[in-house]
Amino acid sequence: MAVLSASRDFRNMELQNSLSSKKSPVHFVEGRHLSITKVYKTLTKKSTELNDSGKKMLETLKNMRPHSFEHIQQEFPVRRLQHVTGKSSMDGIYDEERFKTTMRDIRPEFRDLLFWSAEIAPEDIREARKESCKEAKEVLPSWMAKKYGKKIKSQFANSPAFDKSASRYGNFKFSLPLSDLLSLYRTQHCGGEKPRLRILGTDLYKQEITHYILVHSPDRSHQFRNLSNVPTVQHGFIYLKDKTVYWRPESTSISLKVKIAEDPGPKTCHPPCKFYIENGYCIHLRDEEYKVLSVWNHLVFAFHLPNHGGLEIKKEQLLNSLTACAIAESPLIEEYKRLEEKEAKDIIRKMKSDFRRQKRKRSSRALNGPAKTRRTQDPPPPRAYFRMTQPPDLVCLEVAEPGADG
Repeated sequence: MAVLSASRDFRNMELQNSLSSKKSPVHFVEGRHLSITKVYKTLTKKSTELNDSGKKMLETLKNMRPHSFEHIQQEFPVRRLQHVTGKSSMDGIYDEERFKTTMRDIRPEFRDLLFWSAEIAPEDIREARKESCKEAKEVLPSWMAKKYGKKIKSQFANSPAFDKSASRYGNFKFSLPLSDLLSLYRTQHCGGEKPRLRILGTDLYKQEITHYILVHSPDRSHQFRNLSNVPTVQHGFIYLKDKTVYWRPESTSISLKVKIAEDPGPKTCHPPCKFYIENGYCIHLRDEEYKVLSVWNHLVFAFHLPNHGGLEIKKEQLLNSLTACAIAESPLIEEYKRLEEKEAKDIIRKMKSDFRRQKRKRSSRALNGPAKTRRTQDPPPPRAYFRMTQPPDLVCLEVAEPGADG
């Protein structure tokens, strides 16, 4: 965080109030990644001081607790990052061939930071759902596990952090390997040295718990030096091993349809379950009407780009990384900025077509050399006349104009 003092002790930071970049209320804690249990305790302790976002999250957590939802943690390798934005920002990134930071006066602690979200590969999502379902079935009664296996599997990795088809931030998604981004950052901002990865903090929204990883230069006088490094052993929610970042979110679910608990009885229903009253048992929940909201984890990498710096990427690489996506249900995007997915795809298709055409023209000029122009005939040189202007022992040749006396 570009404005933080190096003397601050981030281990003891308290919950703070702020606004998001979209001016929605948010709570945040600097220098730590909070667990769901820690979030619940922190919000409960500060219940009288919470903004609307904090109150909503506390309510969601309270509704989850009686269900005894078992957080089945799966591990994901983070090999790619994504940056999603709207049309005007995408045009600026492409035209200038660089990503820039914005001055966020609302959140000065985020000044000079460029944000990219973790993008999890589809095959890793499928494997995590399979493993989560397997672990859930070991907890649930056998009849429930058998009957509701598909619903159990579908409630894992169903949050916006794992939705590759839609976005809450815009129609245009840049997706690049994390290794490529770190390499570019290393060259452009670290003088060839390895960048540092540190734990920046936690944001708390209505349902979303965002953990931030800071990427910064290795300057020893850096204002971030009191932040904890990302561990190199399996610990917490993220760690680094063999040049790969691993993420271990506690919750990947935006809603719960089947309660993962050994006892599905009415004691843990909240509110009282109509289905149990009618049938004598509870699967919680049979219908959308009874769906229970869950909190979910989000992992964000924040690249420090001081002094209005940028992260430069060539047009061809930008185009290769660019795809269109639908707009998810979200209050974060103004209505007039939303495009249909087909319209966004058409825009990208035209950009790629124009780029290929320009590239062919450049290749043609390079192959054939500069374009040839028709040459005009040079005028004949003037005739030379010799005139004696000095004594015979020192002769000077002058060029006389045509028609001059000889």
